[in-house]
Amino acid sequence: MFFALKVSAQTINGNVRDEVGEPIIGANVVVKGTQGGTITDIDGNFKLQCKTGITLVVTYIGYNPQEAQAKDGMQIVLREDVAQLNEVVVVGYGSLAKKEISSSIVQISKEQFNQGAVTDPMALVSGKIAGLNVSATAEANPNSLSSIQVRGAGSLTASNGPLVVIDGIAGGDLRNISTQDVESITVLKDAGSAAIYGTRGANGVILITTKKGSAAQGVVNFTYDSWVAVNLAKGKPDILSADEFRRSRRGTDYGYNTDWYDLITRDASYNVNQYLSVDGTTKNGYFGGSLNYKKANGLDIASGRKEFGGRFVIGQRALDSRLQFNSSLSLRKVHEDYGNDGMFDTALTMNPTLPVYNADGSYYQATSPTDISNPVLTMKENTSNADRIYLLGNADVKLNILTNEKHNLDTSLSYALQYNDNKNNFYTPSYSSESFWGGYSGRANINYQKWWTDRLEWLANYTLSLQDHQIKAVVGYSWERSMWEQSGNENKGFAYDTTLYHLIGSGTALKDGTANMWAGKSESTLIGFFGRVNYNYKDMLFASASLRREGSTKFGTNQKWGNFPSASLAWELTKVPVFSKMTSAFQSLKPRVSYGVTGRSDFDAYRSMPTYSSNGSYFINNQWVTGFAPSSNANPSLGWEKSKAFNIGVDFAVLNSRLRGSVEYFNRKSEDLLYSYTAPQPPYVWNSILVNVGTTENTGFEVVLDYDVFSKNAFKWTTGVNYSYGTTKLSKLSNDIYKASYVDLYLKPGVGTSEYFFRIQEGGKIGQFYGYKYAGTDENGNMLIYNNDSEAIPVSQADASFKRYIGNGAPPHFLSWNNFFSYRNWDLSFQFRGAFGFEIFNMRKYGMGLQLSGTDNILRSAYLEDKDLKTGGGVISSYFLEKGDYLKLDNLTLGYTFTPKNRKLVENLRVYLAAKNIFTLTGYKGNDPSIVTSTGITPGVDSNSAYPTATQMSIGITMKFH
Repeated sequence: MFFALKVSAQTINGNVRDEVGEPIIGANVVVKGTQGGTITDIDGNFKLQCKTGITLVVTYIGYNPQEAQAKDGMQIVLREDVAQLNEVVVVGYGSLAKKEISSSIVQISKEQFNQGAVTDPMALVSGKIAGLNVSATAEANPNSLSSIQVRGAGSLTASNGPLVVIDGIAGGDLRNISTQDVESITVLKDAGSAAIYGTRGANGVILITTKKGSAAQGVVNFTYDSWVAVNLAKGKPDILSADEFRRSRRGTDYGYNTDWYDLITRDASYNVNQYLSVDGTTKNGYFGGSLNYKKANGLDIASGRKEFGGRFVIGQRALDSRLQFNSSLSLRKVHEDYGNDGMFDTALTMNPTLPVYNADGSYYQATSPTDISNPVLTMKENTSNADRIYLLGNADVKLNILTNEKHNLDTSLSYALQYNDNKNNFYTPSYSSESFWGGYSGRANINYQKWWTDRLEWLANYTLSLQDHQIKAVVGYSWERSMWEQSGNENKGFAYDTTLYHLIGSGTALKDGTANMWAGKSESTLIGFFGRVNYNYKDMLFASASLRREGSTKFGTNQKWGNFPSASLAWELTKVPVFSKMTSAFQSLKPRVSYGVTGRSDFDAYRSMPTYSSNGSYFINNQWVTGFAPSSNANPSLGWEKSKAFNIGVDFAVLNSRLRGSVEYFNRKSEDLLYSYTAPQPPYVWNSILVNVGTTENTGFEVVLDYDVFSKNAFKWTTGVNYSYGTTKLSKLSNDIYKASYVDLYLKPGVGTSEYFFRIQEGGKIGQFYGYKYAGTDENGNMLIYNNDSEAIPVSQADASFKRYIGNGAPPHFLSWNNFFSYRNWDLSFQFRGAFGFEIFNMRKYGMGLQLSGTDNILRSAYLEDKDLKTGGGVISSYFLEKGDYLKLDNLTLGYTFTPKNRKLVENLRVYLAAKNIFTLTGYKGNDPSIVTSTGITPGVDSNSAYPTATQMSIGITMKFH
């Protein structure tokens, strides 16, 4: 041990057990007020050099901390804190005990994460938090990342994704961290907790905390974490085989039997992850570091990913712990290989009797329809990749000015840098389908982008602790500058394909004057002043109030600054004397209410200013001169979208804290929504202008229940249910100056189309499909639709005025069921999750599901269950809408932990088997409905180019050693 000992120090032996007498392995035993201590072994025993009678603090996750006077042979019994009221929860610019929370905040620790081969940090908490939607549309693609949304979409043009904060650094990139480095993920769901982030908090906030130093003082811990996963492709779309195609007489028979989809996909892909970390605690600080290697390929024959990552953290105290230095650095280098998802659609619809190759071995190229590609050629021979670098660094210094029983005052100054760059490379050879239709010999494209953000932040924290009162206050200043740069070039007509894009300057298009070059740059600055006060009266009454004043260069001259206040209040009724009798039934009953104002400013810089862009070339003074013309109007009143949110809820624990949960209702009104409206000319020079006009309203409620079915013996079972309901309504779209009757979204694919799948108008819900209502078929198999007089007419007589709202693609109901079992060294967990009450537009049936569809090949169902309908393909009608409800077994993990009695070298070893995306129960006939987009304002469209789905099987090992 490295803490100071007096001469009277001696060896103290002790034992730590739970309430039923089971030994607690790995409990921390620390001398109060020091960093010195030890941990218990497999039998719950510990040895510690300290003075007899000194106070020891014993802690273990899931149990109440206990203090005891040191004596040899001491026995300590820890009692479960099932409600976790003393758990430390990370909040914006600080932390609080869970019992002090008065707003809607949920924290998931690493012990509660989803298990198995997880590469996306947000997949760790998928299905774990009510109101958090983690949507993975291409999980088997190694280069994909899930989209996340908190309590629905609220904006028409700005981002609907939450702000991500990594170790206090706002705007962090999730791809820069390893999942094994994540310690906890906290979600700030209401404005009462998120308002301290001002113009970026309207969509909620995700706080990610990574690992720091751990273990007893002087002990260095190593962790090796490795897993290998195999993605087993699920069934492919059921289309006509070559023989069925011939019998159907759909097109020319070229005499071949080609399964195009099978040729561009794999039956299985792999994913490998290797991780090694080291961490420890010294007398005056901590340190930690990790290395991570990942390699994976996709279910298409082109996609792949390889990455190397490293991370280092260090903290050091000085001047009797009055001065503290902390720093961290994460660096990740990634190489990505891309396929082309559009080729899935091509492969499904292409004539299956066409050959892949000509007789001489060269690739076959069909000459009709126009722009048709050979999908095998495109996937195998095109080169499309990117090299990325992610860097996240932070350094801060903290000064503890005053520390005693009543007062605690400290201040800190920090600097953070986030840097990403991305070099995209593309080359299509001279014999490619693109070159054939474009009339050139190969095309090369190189595009380079980089993003970086500098952030400087000052904080001051003060805590006043009196007998019955505690006040915690934080004030701060934040300065942040974000920059982006881009440069790129494109050339065509190459003599050799082997050089790819490396000799991009050798193409003939550059000499002909038809090559392309481009560049761009943007910069914005965000400044904020903020403060928050938390009040605690006898652990009974909790209140919080915050205010952020923030300004951004993105906004117009009349709206540079804004104020974002919040307040919340909670009352622990079991602590109120008048309700003392209820403690026999309730261990915790805490109603809470919050209100706050947040902002949304995720739009490009310079939108408030008049801009110009190149517009043709003009022959002036015997030379060609590039002309410039206005491309946007100035709007000095352009400001942030403002969200005003009210939240009311109650947290409870009953049955001796075996049953815990919460129920809450929320109402979030987003005002001053950004949208481009027609601008009067004059006075404006451009025909549209971005202004703040609209209003949306998100309402809903959430229910969370966790129950310890068995907890007092060797066999333990905890089960939990998360349920959320929510909808979004557009309540305002026009004002006295700028008017719009509706907003059309998601343009129908095809050349020259002007129809949209979605329409939103005042009073309507987000996600509503807009089209014709299906009325059946006539005797010739023609689709019938309803007109405005409810008469069934042929679709050929359709008029746009007959369109109506025919369904909604946004799921209002989300449900997840989590279970965790353990018996001694064994553990088993599984998760079901589902979504209900919505429709999916089946684009595959819409495009290739009827006998008279315009594609070469079609679904077999066109001659089976859909045989009576022949026309109507490509028409946006309710016939192609299906119920999207589903329930799926998403995760199943079985593990065994081996803990040796002699832990001088190996602390423990865990081996596990895991499966993901095991099965889905649904009546929907398209792709797995869980991969259909459920976030944003155009949800529920099942693309015919959707990435293949897979069941993932993985085996992993985690070993901790000294």
